[in-house]
Amino acid sequence: MLKQRIITALFLLPIVFGSILLLPLELFALLWAGVMSIAAYEWLKLSGITNKFLLSVGLVVLNCLFALIWFYPSPNISAEWFILIAWLLVIVSFTGDPVARLKKCSSTSYSLIGVVIGLIVIFPTWLAMMLLHEHNPWMVLHVFGIVWVADTGAYFSGRLFGKHKLAPAISPGKSWEGVWGALLAIVVYSVIVSFWWQTDEKHLQWLFVLICVVAAVASVAGDLLESMFKRAVGVKDSGQVLPGHGGVMDRLDSITAAAPVFAAGYYLAGWL
Repeated sequence: MLKQRIITALFLLPIVFGSILLLPLELFALLWAGVMSIAAYEWLKLSGITNKFLLSVGLVVLNCLFALIWFYPSPNISAEWFILIAWLLVIVSFTGDPVARLKKCSSTSYSLIGVVIGLIVIFPTWLAMMLLHEHNPWMVLHVFGIVWVADTGAYFSGRLFGKHKLAPAISPGKSWEGVWGALLAIVVYSVIVSFWWQTDEKHLQWLFVLICVVAAVASVAGDLLESMFKRAVGVKDSGQVLPGHGGVMDRLDSITAAAPVFAAGYYLAGWL
């Protein structure tokens, strides 16, 4: 399994870096529409939708939304307000035992909840990617960096110091110590990036660091959200597209929260 994970990662990294830094916006948008469509397909199946016709309809609707924003970009960043409010509601849903609450839903209610949350998860991620790429492709790569650094910090901090469970009903392996380790790693990482990124004005650098920290917190929520649905339906991975890693959604769960939050913070700071 570890060998498969390493091979897949080595295969994917050049594709991720190349698509972000080398592709023009139009091709980047098309590629990521395809990636997010695969993630949406996996999410719909996690939502209990297995009918091929309904799955096809869901993907067509999603790509129509992508096309609508591309050709009629009037909503622009305002759509990110929707995602910020929605993610706050999602975080509130983590209280108590959300997995048990989902299991008590009827199949129709469960699927409806899944579809609504899927829209919150998938669509704004693509929008945020496009807005950041249009501004500066390196900012897209930076969002991936936030997630990778946070995951690494959480892993080592959790392994060394983890005693207090973060959300035992959703993901028993995650701890508060892991979260604090992730945030510490993000502060160090974003401070380093801030010297390359912007200006010598210290208040702007620390604002940039703050946005990165908030995005890292959101990435934890994104991870927990997918874990909640996987646990509700009793599966380990969202799919089998990526050997050793599971599905596309398994790799993008944190990105789906971090990217929109980072883009919204970037916009509110007046940089987008």
